[in-house]
Amino acid sequence: MRAADLDVHELLHFFPEGGLITFAGERVLLLDAVALGLLRKELIETLGFTAARMVLTRFGYAHGWRVAETLRQGFPWDSEDEWRAAGARLHAIQGIVRAEITRTSFSPAGPVAEGIWHDSYEAEQHLLHLGQADEPVCWTLTGFATGYMSCVYGKEIIAIEDRCRGKGDAVCRAVVRSKEEWGTELETHLP
Repeated sequence: MRAADLDVHELLHFFPEGGLITFAGERVLLLDAVALGLLRKELIETLGFTAARMVLTRFGYAHGWRVAETLRQGFPWDSEDEWRAAGARLHAIQGIVRAEITRTSFSPAGPVAEGIWHDSYEAEQHLLHLGQADEPVCWTLTGFATGYMSCVYGKEIIAIEDRCRGKGDAVCRAVVRSKEEWGTELETHLP
């Protein structure tokens, strides 16, 4: 199977009696983006910007790791590369973001990738509820990419967003590298 073959019509199942929806064989919940945007606003107002970022990034990490495990076990992939690419495809199917990978390479320490995120629900919701930020705000997306890629490669892979529509940039852009490849540049992002 190829990542491009993933189809929402085959992945999403509603049970006739209600109360249960599955996606790729796992129970899911349908939540609207505005509800998640309001949660973001409440977290920032209650806990502060840094703590809210920590919570949402960890949530994204757990989501990414779990999706990687589910996709690994549940589908007959043509190759490891197809499994790696499936996370981005799944995010597009779910309406979270559309990822465009602009560069990939491999070093002895692990993968290096860059990509553009189009139509990020997170940037959209941050702008809607909180206005323009001073730094990137796609925290669950970076957490997801970090968790997914860490599971796939079996080592710490870190995604950092360096451009974001939520802070006024034209697009959201993420860079993915192994923890070793980031070096001291990573220190401000780890908390």
